[in-house]
Amino acid sequence: MQNTYSIEARKHALRLSKQVCNIAQLIMRHYNTDEYNAIAEFYRSATYGLLANYHTKIWWYSVPAIFEIYKAEKETGSVFNSPYILVDNVVTNGVTNVGENT
Repeated sequence: MQNTYSIEARKHALRLSKQVCNIAQLIMRHYNTDEYNAIAEFYRSATYGLLANYHTKIWWYSVPAIFEIYKAEKETGSVFNSPYILVDNVVTNGVTNVGENT
């Protein structure tokens, strides 16, 4: 069973790295920033926290949808103000305390 988890964890990490690069491109364009700052800001966000958590299944979302979640977080201070986040689904998957930006 541990080998299966290990393979799934590796697949998830690979998915994340691809998604982060693509989301960083959108952040760079939208917020007129450089790559370093775009990636750093995204890694510090609650959106990334949700994306990195395998159980939320946010990684199934398209890159533009994840970017919209990030924008909602940046503009309102909460990922839960995004229409893409179904609070019941996220809470059901064990994520009740996401590091909200204040």
